[in-house]
Amino acid sequence: MTVVGPKTETQVTVVYDTDNRGFGGPLDMDGPEIGRVLYSQPGDNLHLQIILDFALPSTRYEVFLVCGPAHALACGFRVIGVLTTNAVGTGSTTITVPFIELEASPFGPGYRTDHIDLLAGAGDAAAGVLTAGAINYFVCKQRVFEESKQAASATGITGSGDPMGPPASSNDPMGAKQP
Repeated sequence: MTVVGPKTETQVTVVYDTDNRGFGGPLDMDGPEIGRVLYSQPGDNLHLQIILDFALPSTRYEVFLVCGPAHALACGFRVIGVLTTNAVGTGSTTITVPFIELEASPFGPGYRTDHIDLLAGAGDAAAGVLTAGAINYFVCKQRVFEESKQAASATGITGSGDPMGPPASSNDPMGAKQP
């Protein structure tokens, strides 16, 4: 029987988006499926479990929560963790993004549809980009108002646009070195 109401947990596919070896193709959030992100929202925090089955071996990826459902629609980002693969390219990590970071800029209150980028070299698409989206969650506006003073003390690295950098032209939404 179908249950009506919010889904409290789900999973999305991680794709090998691009690199300098031509494996993922163009930087377009499409490519070979290499893992998954399981996510849930227990309470007000966003809980992510990232599992990579086939990525670059012995590679350190910075994990970004990116505002917006796609690279071209990115409106900001926050570094939320690190995932390092082993010698055969598998790896996993569990990350909890606290409410105080979800309600701070560039995110904010309401229903959110954002995505995850895993970058082997921030700002350099040739180093390797893994992408997963869309991550859907909710940030309570009432609680945001109550805790607005704490938002100023949120920790972490944030920025505007996409973590790959500003657009180089209207035809290049990522603005980074392309493989």
